[in-house]
Amino acid sequence: MPRHILISDGPTQPNPEEIDTFWERACEQYTGLGDNYQVRSLGIDAETTTQILDYIKTRDKVATFSLPWVIEANGFPYSEPGTPIVLCDYAGIPHLIVQLTDVRVTTFGDISYAESSLDGPPVQDPEVWIPLHRQYWNGLLAAYGRECTDDMPVLIEPFDYVGEII
Repeated sequence: MPRHILISDGPTQPNPEEIDTFWERACEQYTGLGDNYQVRSLGIDAETTTQILDYIKTRDKVATFSLPWVIEANGFPYSEPGTPIVLCDYAGIPHLIVQLTDVRVTTFGDISYAESSLDGPPVQDPEVWIPLHRQYWNGLLAAYGRECTDDMPVLIEPFDYVGEII
């Protein structure tokens, strides 16, 4: 039985049985995915989540970003290169798989175009990326009694698009 880690920023947690069925189909369709994977939902609402998934499918978004503070507070293991990620829509329905090619750490204050350009087209400019992520992450971090600071660690997680599951 595969092991999965639920990391969802959306209001609906994925159904574990749906995820297991999706993962079994994924392993039949794509070789070399392994047994350990993560499950994530990206975006602040249903519309942006759909847009993000579309940018991933067209390879206009080629990385995601995670916060070590949240990972550690929840006891999740850190991502590693090669980790497959099942991406769900805002309603928790799995749609596609990406596979991390690298994981590197920087600080929020050191984010520049080199990092933000890996994200989707509307936010590739650091002038857009930084305030958007500061606002988003402050909302996320409030539950942990923290706030986004320039010295906050940020994981940059470039990925390859594996595909949709049919």
